[in-house]
Parts: sequence; C-alpha cells; structure tokens
Amino acid sequence: MKSKVWALIFVLLFSLSLLPQETLASDSVPFTLAAPENLTVEIKMDQNNWAYFAITMDVPESVRVINENLSEDFHHYSGANCLPTSICFESKYGDYDWNEGPSLYTVTDMAVSDLLGGNVYGYYPYEEEDADGGINVDAEVYSFRAYFYSPWGYINSFVDKKVQSHYSNLVVIGNPAAYRGASDWAIEDLDQAVEYGFISERVKDDVGGFITREEFAELAVQMYELYTAKQAEPAPIETFTDTDNPEILKAHALGIVAGIGNNEFAPDVLINREQMAAMLYRSVETLNPAADMSVLGAPVFSDEQDIAPYFVTNVKFVAKHDFLTGVGSNEFAPKAFSTREQAIVAAVRIFDAYTQTDE
Repeated sequence: MKSKVWALIFVLLFSLSLLPQETLASDSVPFTLAAPENLTVEIKMDQNNWAYFAITMDVPESVRVINENLSEDFHHYSGANCLPTSICFESKYGDYDWNEGPSLYTVTDMAVSDLLGGNVYGYYPYEEEDADGGINVDAEVYSFRAYFYSPWGYINSFVDKKVQSHYSNLVVIGNPAAYRGASDWAIEDLDQAVEYGFISERVKDDVGGFITREEFAELAVQMYELYTAKQAEPAPIETFTDTDNPEILKAHALGIVAGIGNNEFAPDVLINREQMAAMLYRSVETLNPAADMSVLGAPVFSDEQDIAPYFVTNVKFVAKHDFLTGVGSNEFAPKAFSTREQAIVAAVRIFDAYTQTDE
C-alpha cells in the first residue's frame, strides 16, 4: 500500500513538471516598471500653424536598463518573452472622461527608445479652426498623464499580458471656458459679464438655459454689490421655509424679489419674461433711487395684450432702455421663459447704464 502511495506522488510530481510555466506562475511578472517622472507639456505650433501639445518626461534608470535589455533580447528575463517598453499617453479634455474626448489621433503610444533618442510626443487635439487657420487650445482645460508598459507572455505561449507602471504626475494645461451655450447676439455682453463676475458657477455651463428664481436672485445681488461696492444684508434666515440661500435672502431684503406665499420662495421655479422685467425694474430702483423710471417713448409690442396689467410698466421700462428687448416680429413674448443669458445681458446693460450716469 505504501509503495502505491509513493508511486502516485511520483506520477503527480512528474505531471506537474510537464505543465506549462504559465500554469505554475500565473500571478508572476518578469519585472516591474517604475512610473514616468517629471511629465511636462507645452503648447507649440507646427509648420501649418496648428497647435499641439509637446509632451516629454524623464525615464527612470531602472526603466532604461529594462528597455535596453529587451531591445537586445526578448528572452532576457527567464521564462518570458517580453517586448521593449513603450509609453502610453492619456488625455482628458474638458468634461470628457479620460481618453473619451475628441482627438486627432487614436494611437497615443510611443516607444521608450524613441523618447530617449530625443523625440517628443506631439498630441494634437481636435478643435475648430480659428480665424488664422490654427486652433485655440487655450479655450479649454486639458489634462495629461502617462505610464510605461511592456507586452509579454510565457515562453512558447502568446504575448497576451502587460507589465504596467503606475501613472506619472498629472499635468493640467489651458483655461476653462467662462461660459457655454451662448447665443451669438449675447456674446459681447457675456464677455463683459465675465469681467464683472456676473456669471456664476451654477449657470456658466448652460447660459442659454432657462433661469430660475434662485439664479436671478443671485445675479441681482451680484450686480447690486458690484455697483454699490458694499455687501447687502440678508433677510432673517427663517423668512422662507424652502430656502436658506443668503443671496436669495439679500435680494428679498433689497426688495428685488418676493416670496410666492406661505413663507415659500420656490427657488427652482422658472421665470417668464414679464416677471423678469419686473425684477429688473426693481433692481434699477434699488441701484439708483434717483433713476428716471418713466416709460414715455417705450416701444409698443404687438402682443402687449398678453402682458399682465401689473407688468406693463415694467416691460415698457426695460424695453425702452434696451435692457430686455423683444424677440422679433414686434413681439415681447411675456409668457415665454427667460434665459440665463437674457438676464445676464440685462444685468450688464443696467450696470453699464447707471455706472456711466454716475460718472
């Protein structure tokens, strides 16, 4: 019986010795790679006036040695068939995820030997051409990182594995867009609004979207505080049961906005154009109590009968001064929802009009 057990053990050990090396060392790797160091990115222009990112890095000595060994002999590391090391560059554009944004190229790899030979990796972002035929890469934020890797496999097997290093340092370059979603007619005033600080984080990614009561209150307070160079005082925090936003409480204390009843403000409710005209009217009264609020000479709109009687004066006032104009075909569209850009443009025009008057 004992001899049969030893015979079985011998057969088992002999069988294991015949298994592929991959089976015996399925979790092993032939070597490890250090991460790239000192990743640097520069914006440059090529001969066609196209901007690109010139990317380079430092290659640690250990990676240089591994690359040199594999360049001379793919079988340098016992039991493995390994290819020389390469670099994978990854990019992030704006709000896209890593490697998901538009790009001129889909292949973002480079041999370590090429980098050590003095070459620089050139990453071309895919953008609209500007007036000079190039591209404006300063108008967005680009992030870059990289890692080393080497494909490998067991002897007499497929090269189907990869040794990969950790990521390099992260490099962020460019400038975020100050706002998105603007109509052409609004851009000049929106650019001025950026300087005034009238475009908040809350609205900047979609200035063409409809504006809420909360967003307008914040805008009105921004305009007031810039104009007066002083901080507005908020109403008591218990004024409304559905918001404690201090900017809403400031706007309420200033008399620019009011609640909807039952101690509620309804911050997420959208504003229509006649409602915004009333808020703009009250904003002017607050900014400049001595302002001429007459509506003599104001335009007459073909849909004036659709304006609520208590908003007519407000609409005529903002239209007279081009703070909030018609929508075309001699219509004001009082019941249409207001957009953020309409409100921001109106704030810029009001601020400019009365700042110039004071001067």
